[in-house]
Amino acid sequence: MTGEDDPATAEPGATAPDEESTPAPGTLERLRTAARALQEQIQDSWAAQQYSFVPSAEVVAIDARRHPLVLLTPALRTCAGLALLLLGPLLLPVLWFALVTAVWARVRLTAGLRVGLLVSGASTGVAVLLVSMEGWRPALLLLVLLLGWLAEDVADWYSDRLVVTDKRIYRRHGVITRHSPSISLMAIAYIDAAVPPLGQLLHYGTLRLDSVAQRDAPLSRFDQIPDVVPVSHEILRLRAAAMPKGPPLVY
Repeated sequence: MTGEDDPATAEPGATAPDEESTPAPGTLERLRTAARALQEQIQDSWAAQQYSFVPSAEVVAIDARRHPLVLLTPALRTCAGLALLLLGPLLLPVLWFALVTAVWARVRLTAGLRVGLLVSGASTGVAVLLVSMEGWRPALLLLVLLLGWLAEDVADWYSDRLVVTDKRIYRRHGVITRHSPSISLMAIAYIDAAVPPLGQLLHYGTLRLDSVAQRDAPLSRFDQIPDVVPVSHEILRLRAAAMPKGPPLVY
């Protein structure tokens, strides 16, 4: 063994490289604690922002968005627009785009046949006009319009939520201007969970609510709610729990 390898001949102030780079156990524990505290702070801040419209005295029990199936029509419309952009104003992509846009207008805008055909015709006409123009700028404009339209549909889906607390039912909706209409659970006089055949396979349905105060209001119908039957049962349970306790009134 040489003098260089002998630990006894090592310099007094020298330490092993691993010992210098490895943090002490107490330092690691403080880092973990700080990371957990930061994560909890972010989660609390996000929850406070997400439920800023709910009074602090209420407890959120249900928070549901529409089924992602509602994004199928916007996705098909975007694919049809891209096919129109790549193939040109051929009959098949034009009809595809017009049909899907009419379905979108019927579902998203709850428009009748005349308004749906008007929206479909105007959108298809603009798309065909841009595709038929010379140069790359019209094609780029059409691509931006298609992607922006899809982004708006996704934002509308993400912002439209059914929120039920232990006292009230809220509908949070609106992309730019946020709305939060609500109604008391005790004011609900009628509730119905309608599940179509496709909804039985994909587990979604329509929730209908009715009361004297908000008939035909934004809270009267929630479409494409996932697991709508368990949601309706939970609303009934919360409504029963919110009822005032005491002996029945005698008239």
